[in-house]
Amino acid sequence: MLNRRVIFTADDFGLSPALNAAVALAHRQGALGCASLMVTAPHAEQALHLARDLPDLCLGTHLTLIQGRAALAPRHIPHLVDPQGNFPQHPVAAGWRYYFQPRLLPEIRRELAAQIEAALQTGIKLWHLNGHLNLHLHPAILPAVIDLARKYRIPAVRLAREDWRATLALAPDGPLSKAAQGLIFAWLSRRARRLARDAGLIYNDHLFGLTNDGRMTEDYLVGLVSRLKPGVTEIYAHPALAADGELMRWTPGYRRREEFEALLSPRLRQALAAAGIEVTDYRKIVEKTGW
Repeated sequence: MLNRRVIFTADDFGLSPALNAAVALAHRQGALGCASLMVTAPHAEQALHLARDLPDLCLGTHLTLIQGRAALAPRHIPHLVDPQGNFPQHPVAAGWRYYFQPRLLPEIRRELAAQIEAALQTGIKLWHLNGHLNLHLHPAILPAVIDLARKYRIPAVRLAREDWRATLALAPDGPLSKAAQGLIFAWLSRRARRLARDAGLIYNDHLFGLTNDGRMTEDYLVGLVSRLKPGVTEIYAHPALAADGELMRWTPGYRRREEFEALLSPRLRQALAAAGIEVTDYRKIVEKTGW
């Protein structure tokens, strides 16, 4: 019998009241086990308030170096942010800049540490790390992420090894961009897997949410069930009760309400049970390993 386990995670926790409420409901009533907290997001305090009433919600930090605000004041990271403390908005340009300007690396490490510390100072337990737009897998940034996970005793890190062929079978639009994105992140994740393993960290074997980002609908998730491979698959989404102003500002095309409804879907739950797939989270996996 195949040993297949799946983790459902909501990213950007704290970005919007509509997203925060969806996370709480999808955890209480649906398949959602994990949430990735953006500690500098405009509604992070509300997210933390909700999380305190959800003791089984497995929380992690959604490390942010793009399309968001810094935890540190601009004077401490003057080359990373603008005078208002905002990170760059364009992922590709920022990625190249972080790679070709080594002087940024000490500032990046200080900022990532500050984000982790800001989360820990609230009294919550952090079980996993990942990055906004998966930037934590950037070759120049990843070593700092792995080192900080060990320093702060955060046991798990997300890898982004997506079977883009499975995604194309279910969502065939944009094949070239999906293939390119899948191949790039598979390459990045190979190195990340080696570093995470050497550091003694827990990580997922497979992932979905990368190439069909913002469209993790019920039909798509149910279609994935038969395509899940042995091991641990993390499926991440960006659910919300509605697309409010903050969400529309960043991702106007995301089908957030549909993603929320998918996490509550009885059809999804029945498909997982019929296939013998265990719904789990990083905390349960960590506790079983005795990490």
